[in-house]
Amino acid sequence: MPRTFSFLSSTRAGARAGKSRPDGCNDGLRLARARRDIVMRCVSMCLDVPLRTMMRPGRGQAREVLARHICMYLLHVVFSLPPAVIGCLFRKDRTTVAHACRRIEERRDKAAFDAFLHALEVAAGALDTAARLRTKHELQGVVDMDMLVESGRREAC
Repeated sequence: MPRTFSFLSSTRAGARAGKSRPDGCNDGLRLARARRDIVMRCVSMCLDVPLRTMMRPGRGQAREVLARHICMYLLHVVFSLPPAVIGCLFRKDRTTVAHACRRIEERRDKAAFDAFLHALEVAAGALDTAARLRTKHELQGVVDMDMLVESGRREAC
């Protein structure tokens, strides 16, 4: 019989264990969640799989499983997140994440799939860098992004 995992809501877990998040998922995972969202949007667009189906509990259709496995693989390879953290992000066990990474790695033998995955790796890394730079500049108050966009429009005219 398959094993199911139950994740408590943050309020129940906090009341019971004195923590803000269950199973070690705490506010230190904010960056990991942002990276998960970036990767999921990239994969969703490329594979034409709705975002909500990737986070749906249960297995789902083969296309949804492939999309979720690619997301897990990219988070592990591009951002060096450990399987336990990725599992927490997707509400899956770390062994499920390890299985997903093995499955995707096996598929990289095909040249077309390898090229597709490489493009996703580059895209996810570039989007993450852009997001971190924007956040850094906003925190420092050095650059107003809206001002940059407006000045870019004026120069282009």
